[in-house]
Amino acid sequence: MDRLNIERLDGAAVAKESAAGADALSVTGLHAWYGESHILHGVDLRAARGEVVTLLGRNGSGRSTTLKAIMGLTGTRRGSIRVDGRETIGMPPQGIARLGTGYCPEERGIFAGLSCEENLLLPPLVRGATITPMPLSEIYEMFPNLAERRASQGTRLSGGEQQMLAIARILRTGANLLLLDEISEGLAPVIVQMLARVIAKLKSRGYTILLVEQNFRFAAPLADRFYVMEHGAIVESFDAARLGEKMHTLQSLLNV
Repeated sequence: MDRLNIERLDGAAVAKESAAGADALSVTGLHAWYGESHILHGVDLRAARGEVVTLLGRNGSGRSTTLKAIMGLTGTRRGSIRVDGRETIGMPPQGIARLGTGYCPEERGIFAGLSCEENLLLPPLVRGATITPMPLSEIYEMFPNLAERRASQGTRLSGGEQQMLAIARILRTGANLLLLDEISEGLAPVIVQMLARVIAKLKSRGYTILLVEQNFRFAAPLADRFYVMEHGAIVESFDAARLGEKMHTLQSLLNV
């Protein structure tokens, strides 16, 4: 084989390796507004495929707005947001969802008048997602509480069961980039532990998860990478291997 062909093969291999290791989510210089209120000030973060990335910070720091901006749910946005390499800053929310992005808001957003199983049968499939929508049998295996309450209306589910249902509905769409906002808030410790097991299982299956949390003890064992926000900007970022050396900084920023 001549040198030119070897170089072409090597180049193809490098390109393939680069594509395989590309970020599922890359946010660069993100600014966002609600009306005239400038909320996000140049946010930079990334999540590689199959990573759990945690966005920490006090209330009002801009964490939830960051998730909404990624989904196109704020007002004006500037900067760059790439999902699997595709620029989405000019896309509407439905276009971003079709790239395989699923958003679980803090208010959960289930249909309270429908049964648990009707909620799970309702979500449309996401076109372009690379992970097959999770069948009901696997949903019920992952969330046994939902199997027991499949005929119950949303209004009759506990707060923890509603949170499980909100996450399960995203998995039913086939989304592979999950934006989860304060999923542990106000829940009993046993439910929080169960949700931690679910996040770990989803990570093992190749899902990418951006997790907004105030519960540091819930988020810390799960995350591959940490970002800390203050006043609409990232003020600290580090990977899990540096968590120990960063604890003093986190204590001062988060009071953990």
